[in-house]
This record gives sequence, structure tokens and C-alpha cells, in this order.
Amino acid sequence: MKLISNFSSFVKVLAGNTALLNDVGTLGTSNLTLVLGNESADLDSMVSSLTLAYVLSAQKNSSSVGNVVAVMNTNRADMVLRQDCQVLLQSALLAEGGKGIEDLTFIDDIDLQAVVGRYSSDNNKKKEQEQEGIGRPALDVWLVDHNAPASRQSFLEDYVRGIVDHHVDEGKCQAAQWREIESVGSCSTLVAAKVRSLGNPVDPTLAKLMLAPVLLDTDNFSAASQRATEKDRNIRSWLVPLVEWAPHASSSSSSLLEGAAGAGSSDAEGDDEAQSSGRELQVSSAQELYKTLDKLKGGVKHLASEDLLRKDYKQWQVSDGAGKVWAVGISSVAYRMQKWLKRDGVGGVEDAVQAWIAKQGLDVALIMTHGKARPRKKQPKAYGRDLAVGFSQAGVSGLQESLLVQLLRESDTLGLQSLHVDDLQSDMDRSRMLFFAQTRSESSRKQVFPAVKHAIESM
Repeated sequence: MKLISNFSSFVKVLAGNTALLNDVGTLGTSNLTLVLGNESADLDSMVSSLTLAYVLSAQKNSSSVGNVVAVMNTNRADMVLRQDCQVLLQSALLAEGGKGIEDLTFIDDIDLQAVVGRYSSDNNKKKEQEQEGIGRPALDVWLVDHNAPASRQSFLEDYVRGIVDHHVDEGKCQAAQWREIESVGSCSTLVAAKVRSLGNPVDPTLAKLMLAPVLLDTDNFSAASQRATEKDRNIRSWLVPLVEWAPHASSSSSSLLEGAAGAGSSDAEGDDEAQSSGRELQVSSAQELYKTLDKLKGGVKHLASEDLLRKDYKQWQVSDGAGKVWAVGISSVAYRMQKWLKRDGVGGVEDAVQAWIAKQGLDVALIMTHGKARPRKKQPKAYGRDLAVGFSQAGVSGLQESLLVQLLRESDTLGLQSLHVDDLQSDMDRSRMLFFAQTRSESSRKQVFPAVKHAIESM
């Protein structure tokens, strides 16, 4: 493999990656490294995947890893739901001489299990062949922004060679040669540190690309969110001077927001204008970069309920004390529950959640909503979090529901209190779903899933 000397040269080879993974004639004849982010596919996950693939491609021993392909762990059509990702990545790839989003490889562009299958027989014999000094083509998988394959991608576990993540360690993939799991604000902080260690010049586009998720994941280093660590601050200090900030960019960022306002509908055939937009993300400061992307990320109130549930979604399998394996799904939604219930009605939200539970084969669905809302009429808006819980009507008994809810109520991580919404309370009381205000608003999904996992394992 040709050595990648800079980010621009890395971008220029992206367009051939999807064809490479679909070429059954040559796939399996040379070493291959896949870099996958988590299935929520937020900005941190996508940028981390792309930049870690660049690091692995640029390392001096790149011949041993072969072709390195970053796989965006979401469907291509779903990019229309992620306007912050679309705008930032489109701008960065075009600036480096690529064609934009179309150059990236998405999970539905390939048959991941078939790709693994082309290497399975070789990998089963890999240790024996290495002992005999025989080099055979091998598949290596690097997980970024998660440390265990998603339940639907569990077949990857034997191939995981490296992990770079900032979530709670799930204890999987212990055979990985590199396990870097550190509780920082953004996974991009850890990957940016690897880019820095390369010693290669970092151009302004790459600096802006890496800085953006660090700003979003730390709420722009807000003291109230308590997400940023010293390592995040060090990476910010390194990256900010490397970005070419526009002298007066407010009109440019405003036009991006206006252009995205009509995008993101559930008609996922693809918003051609948004997909092909060549407008550059011109901002004058880190503050404006954060504000622009944060507004793009939070512009979801026009989305249908299913789109809200699937936009930022993760799924796991967790075994309880009696041996039942629970399928657990958690959706993170930047739209407060009060607003959602008033828009669609309690019955409308409940129907959408039950349809989602059936579609994903879940036992329990948790919907984490966050943002600003009025706690009561005439009260000022305040940031907060809510948690709604829905159960499979076929797979979970009433006793199991009651026990899990009791354990969740007792969790200090969540701080759950019953949610009250004026004019809807009677409908909420009759609903089979449960609605809570999450008083521990600093607990994001990074903290909530371990609490849910502990509760289920305690049953």
C-alpha cells in the first residue's frame, strides 16, 4: 500500500474503498483494516472513524495493515438526519480535493458479514501460520467510540485488533492488541492525540474536523456539563490555532442553517441539495463553529417520531440473573419529551415506540430526551433531561417490568422523578409507557446504559 503522507492524500483514496470491499475477486487476497465507529453514528463517532483510519494509513508500518477503510456505521440515507455530520464532513472532504459525502463508505454500502467471511479461514489459522513464519492475508478491526461490537455485529469480536474509546469498558475484546479506553469528553480527543503523535503537518481542514466533535461533546467546555477533562482542554489548545478562521463568517454559517432547515425529513431518498451542497463551513471562531453545528444537530422538531428514535440509537444485549437475555435499545433525542408529547399526543408517541420495539426486536426501549423546555406554564425555559421507558408487550411480564422500573428509580445515576406535563397528565397516567424527569441531567447515555445494565443484571 502506498504510504499516506498527509490528510489530503488520504481523502483522495476514499472514493475507491466501497468498490474495494465489494470486489469478491480480490477481497481476501491482501491485508485489510476496517475502522468502525458506534452505531449511533454521531459526529464524534464519524470523525473519529475517519481520522483514526488516516492515522493507521499514515503510520510507518502501514504495509502490515494493508488497505485501511473507515466504515460509517449507519445507512447512507440516514445522513439526512445528521445535518451537523453532513455539513462538516461535506465541507472537509471537498476542501481536501474529494467529492464529499459520496466518497465515504457506509454500513449499507457493503455486506460486512461477507467481508469477514473472506478472511475467516485465514484468521482461524493465523496464529499457527505466524509461528511457522508464513504470512497470510488478515482482517483487523479497530473499534472507535465504542469498545464492544454492537449486538448485531458481534461476529466482529474475534477480529478486533484495536480499540480507542471513551465509554465505560464493557470487558469485551480482551485479545485486542491495543485497548485505549479513557474517560474523556470526546473520543476525538484521543484520536487527535494520535494524529499529533504522527508528527505530520496538520492542515487547517483536518484541525477543524477534529476540533468540532470535541466542542460538541463537551458542550463547548461548559462548566455546567462537567464533561471536559484536562486532555480535552489540551487538544483544544493545540487545534484552535491550526484552524483558518474566517474574518467575518456569520452570514456563511447562517446560510448553512437556513439551507438545512428543510432537510432531514423522513423521506430518506436523499435530499439532493443537501447531499451535493458545496458550501464551505466558514466560521470565525471556535465559539461560532460550536454554535453552528449545535443548531444543526438540534434541529429535529420537524422529524417524524421514527426518525427521532433512529437518529441517535444504540442497542445491546444484557443477561439478567435468571438467564433471560434482554434486547435493550436507547435513543437519544435532542427534543424535550414535553414538546414531543404535545406535538404527537401521548398515544402517538406510545404507538411509535411500540412500533420501534417490534421493528428492532427489543424487550425494553429507553428514550432519553434533552434540551430546553418550560417545567410548567409561565416558568422560564431550562435545560434538562427526561427518560421514557417502553416494554415489549409480548416478551416482558408485568412483574419483570415492575422490578426493572423499581431498580431504575433507585439508581443514583439517573435521579428519576415522575414527569408531569400540564394538560396531558391523565393520558400519561393511562399510558403503558413510563415518563420520568431525569434530575441528574449531567448523565448522558455514557452513564445511563451502565446503570440500566446493572439494573438488569441485578434482577
